[in-house]
Amino acid sequence: MEVKKVVNSRVQSLGQGKKEVPAKTNNKEQEQLTELSNVYYRPSFGRSWSEHKSWGAVIDPKTKEASFKIFTYPDTKRVTVTIEKRNGSEKNTYELKNEGRGIFQTEKGIPAEKAAHGDKYYYTIYKGNGEVDRVKDPYSFRQETLLGESTLYDHSLFEWSDKDWFENNKNRISRKANAQNGLTHVSEARIFEFNTETLTKRGTFKSAKSVLNSIAQMGFNAIEIMPAENTYSFNWGYDGVDKHAAAEHLGGPDGLKSLIDYAHEIGLNVIMDMVPNHLGPDGASLKQTGPYIKGSNGFGEAFNYEGQNSRYVRDYMVNAAINWLDNYHCDGLRLDMTKFMESDYAMKQIAAEINYHKPDAFLIAEDGRDKVSVDDNGQFWSNPDEVHDKRVVNPLKDYESAEGRSESEHCRAIDEISNGNTSLGRLGYDSEWDFNYYHTLNESLYGNIDLDKLEKAFYCAQDSVKYVMSHDEIGNFEGSRLISKLLVPMLNLNENITLNAQDIERARQYSEMKNCPLDSALHTIKAQKAQFTSEKLAIMLQSGMLDKYDTSDKNMTPQKKQALKKAFKTEVLLPMGIKSQTTVSYNKLKYMYNKCVSKYKMALALTYSIPGLKMVFQGDERGDLTPFRFFRQFESMPTEDYLYTEKGYDTSKPALNESKLGSINYSNDGKAIMSRIKALTSDLNKINAENSALTKGRLISEDTVKHNYSNVIATHACDSETHNEIYTITNFKDASYPSDDASYYYIKFPKGTWVEILNTDSKKYGGSGDYKNIYTLDSNGDNLIPVKMAGQSVLMFKRIG
Repeated sequence: MEVKKVVNSRVQSLGQGKKEVPAKTNNKEQEQLTELSNVYYRPSFGRSWSEHKSWGAVIDPKTKEASFKIFTYPDTKRVTVTIEKRNGSEKNTYELKNEGRGIFQTEKGIPAEKAAHGDKYYYTIYKGNGEVDRVKDPYSFRQETLLGESTLYDHSLFEWSDKDWFENNKNRISRKANAQNGLTHVSEARIFEFNTETLTKRGTFKSAKSVLNSIAQMGFNAIEIMPAENTYSFNWGYDGVDKHAAAEHLGGPDGLKSLIDYAHEIGLNVIMDMVPNHLGPDGASLKQTGPYIKGSNGFGEAFNYEGQNSRYVRDYMVNAAINWLDNYHCDGLRLDMTKFMESDYAMKQIAAEINYHKPDAFLIAEDGRDKVSVDDNGQFWSNPDEVHDKRVVNPLKDYESAEGRSESEHCRAIDEISNGNTSLGRLGYDSEWDFNYYHTLNESLYGNIDLDKLEKAFYCAQDSVKYVMSHDEIGNFEGSRLISKLLVPMLNLNENITLNAQDIERARQYSEMKNCPLDSALHTIKAQKAQFTSEKLAIMLQSGMLDKYDTSDKNMTPQKKQALKKAFKTEVLLPMGIKSQTTVSYNKLKYMYNKCVSKYKMALALTYSIPGLKMVFQGDERGDLTPFRFFRQFESMPTEDYLYTEKGYDTSKPALNESKLGSINYSNDGKAIMSRIKALTSDLNKINAENSALTKGRLISEDTVKHNYSNVIATHACDSETHNEIYTITNFKDASYPSDDASYYYIKFPKGTWVEILNTDSKKYGGSGDYKNIYTLDSNGDNLIPVKMAGQSVLMFKRIG
């Protein structure tokens, strides 16, 4: 049998279908033990709360004395810290004590008159090879300039007003939620994901506060903030270099704290997106500071989680997670692309430390691995039929974090994890982003409908974060929204778009850059241009810019209609590069656009019908067409030309400005469509909040109905504790019942009396309103029940008896 290896350097080779216990020893660390003295390695971790909180520049909240602690290269001879008063009146340098293993810290606190909140400081490292480096603090809590001095920041000075949130609020999401404490279970999360820089025109933490009330009023109970780590300039947030400092250009630490404090005030949980897999290209100085970096992983500088002298590198990221939870009062964390950490030990150590020190906090991984099964004992094996890596969302055993025990017991548990004496079949995360669900749903929306595959995706997604699209699926491509994307095949744009000389030249450059055949590059560039064209047509339509080409007036003469159709082609389509043979007219565009809206509403409602966490990306809650482009400003890397070749647009300021919500001037009709989609999202949030079957419940497999001939699938969600039951019917086909060609649709319901609680074709949501089921439906569990159902729609029924 061919032996396959699960993605991770610390996992034993696994044969398909063969269970094997994960490696019990950390080979790399064992090698170090034989090569290095105790100066480099100490088995005891001692990860107490006070130890976690001792790193960096810490101002004692009572005495206001400042202490400094840094990890650098183990052979470093000495380290000093230089502190300059903010007003420039005084500058002092202090020698740090060498504690061994590359740790240097102050022996006693430095008084406030010498080191106070707002003062500047930097470290000077005298290395064993004779080099001398001046560096910023890797634990900097505030970094006003990207390189150079760090700023002393006293976390205790911020006046929080969310005490009741942590003590008495039942809306707080917690991994420890149960019937006794009444807290909200992680599975009940309804998440609104946003990027601070594009959520509002001003693009700051302060301006983001103005949007929070609307988010809460729509029924979301959590916000997920795309990374707020300090960076060089505007970007998505995934190029952070100061892992403990909030981005200055967004408002700094006080601005972020104020945003989070207000979110709690109005009942919103806060999930912070953090990046443990790489550093951005601008302003990173960790390589000069110590053995934090092992090389590149394609995204940037990758962390040395498992190489020589890696213990305090893992601790560094653990402390970053604790920073967002403790200093910023976040309720949960989302860890970006954890598989590219290339260290399941680091993943598990983060989970174990958080489980112990912040037991209410919940963890969401964006992992993306698959084909690994696991049993209750933590034994795992390769399984080609598994759509996830089941180790990721697999709770730790009590002894693995020593939860509820003494700190010394906890420290021993962490020591076991970090030395490899533990099962990597349990990584301890509460949920993960579900790539499989997204891809399966996306294929179905484009007509590649496989109901068996869909059913499997539904069942596998019950514990995962489900979404129609996230920032990645929008921005990692051309940046257009789903409604615009769906319009491309509707208008056959891939076949009808033409490439000009500039497009062909970009394809040639793309071919060289990607080392791919020119034909393949031309196909990519053509597909991108089709998407951009579709987006432009959709925005023009919804802005009212094309209304003058409307030929729907029954009193219009045939000559006038023909003239408008010709004008639409010559004035709109041909300048965009659409072939003259196209049959697209204004009225066809509008008709197809409405079909895409129906598909989007169907996808949104279907996603909300599956038990567990749901997420919507900013703007998608109302079907906004504002693009979300990839954007970032570089200092040290002249890559704008590279990115233009790849993306097809200027990824600097123009992409940022184009991505800001509110940048499109919608017509009244456009606003009405968005208002109706917003009403649907609000009702879906409300239905989820009121029906535990859609949150803590499970899908009942034997009640799933699949009609392959009509592309209809129905699922039954049930909460066995509350006996709450929801039955959802999804019609992927563009066929309505009843119609001239079909009678009522007949389908088997689970036993009971059912009432319709949501229909995406309702007039309230912009549908026809012709297919509402106004009567209760009685089922004995075997009879076929007639229902009305619009094409490409979702019906939700609730059992009432």
